[in-house]
Amino acid sequence: MTAVVTDRDRNRTFRVRAHYLVAADGGRSSIRQQLGIAMKGRGVFSNSVTIYFRADLAAVIGNRRLSIIYVNNPALRGFFRLEKTSTSGFLVINTVGDTADPGAANVADGITEARAMELLRAAIGVPDLPIKIENILAWQASAQAAETFRRGPVFLVGDAAHSMPPNGGFGGNTGVHDAHNLAWKLAFVLQGKAGPGLLATYDAERRPIAAFAAEQAYSRYVRRTAPYLGTHDIAELADDLAIEIGHRYHSQAMDDDGGTDIYEDVRNPSAKPGTRAPHVFVQHRGRRISCIDLLGRNHVVFAGLQGEAWCVAACNAATKLGFAIDSYRIGTADDMIGGEARFGEIYRLAGSAAVLIRPDGFIAWRAEAVTGDPERSLIEALTRTLCREPLPATAAKSAIVSG
Repeated sequence: MTAVVTDRDRNRTFRVRAHYLVAADGGRSSIRQQLGIAMKGRGVFSNSVTIYFRADLAAVIGNRRLSIIYVNNPALRGFFRLEKTSTSGFLVINTVGDTADPGAANVADGITEARAMELLRAAIGVPDLPIKIENILAWQASAQAAETFRRGPVFLVGDAAHSMPPNGGFGGNTGVHDAHNLAWKLAFVLQGKAGPGLLATYDAERRPIAAFAAEQAYSRYVRRTAPYLGTHDIAELADDLAIEIGHRYHSQAMDDDGGTDIYEDVRNPSAKPGTRAPHVFVQHRGRRISCIDLLGRNHVVFAGLQGEAWCVAACNAATKLGFAIDSYRIGTADDMIGGEARFGEIYRLAGSAAVLIRPDGFIAWRAEAVTGDPERSLIEALTRTLCREPLPATAAKSAIVSG
């Protein structure tokens, strides 16, 4: 693939050869359109505006600790987001006037600074308050996801892959999760650590999650701002924290148990393959840290008290597969001590059980005990979840390790 890149600072154009292209070019993605990838979902339901302004609202807010302030009055419907000092912020407006009017949702149509000031004053409710408008941004409110997040060597990420109203605050985080899911997979494939099939799991894992988040944002939009759109066909509200960090992936890159659930209660984590590795405070080398601090660089094996064989297997597997695998066992001086916050219980690491965690912090595989040859079991799990070709029999063969 050849990309033509323009350096705007130096006003020069040059060509870049690449194996893959990550399209992160926003909600009106020209790359997505050129690829002919359609969007599916609720479509566009408001031509909204966001008005950025400065005004001293401390007297209006008082001692109330408010993060988001919804406004629903005869003039407009939307919400404020203010800085902590209550001296600046922005107002999102989704509809104006009577929602029975066909033009109520066309807020951005013909918007001027004078009209924006009029709407700001109607939302604040203090007629003579000094206000300075800094910017007016027109945008389309929609809830939809691309029919596929990949076409050939091109991957859609962020708003190019999905759009949703800001209600709930899921849009930005959903985009970050896309990149978080894709980046390590691209690196592993380009470095020869994984097979190209691993890249197919990006769409399988991320698209259902993004579509669900978009629908959840739409449900909040309708309930909070636009009930006139009808509540008969909207989704029941899921837990906000589950939507943000409780998603569960299903793909070839996980040892799937056949379930179809795409979210779990992060306050009661299951530690099943496909779920995010739970946070637990542990003692490691004399320091109290989160076990999450041990993740994010390499594949990681967490093993139970009797799981020393898994740590030995991880070391040997790393040599044979050609990439780093970190391992930690409950209760050893040099590794992790799981005495705090029930680490072993939360991760279900009784006896010689073990879990394998991907570089993005999601559990890919688990074993309830050491059986047979743990090194072979771990190599097979890594080969399968990384979509690699199996090692030659002579390379995969290993000595039996006693636990």
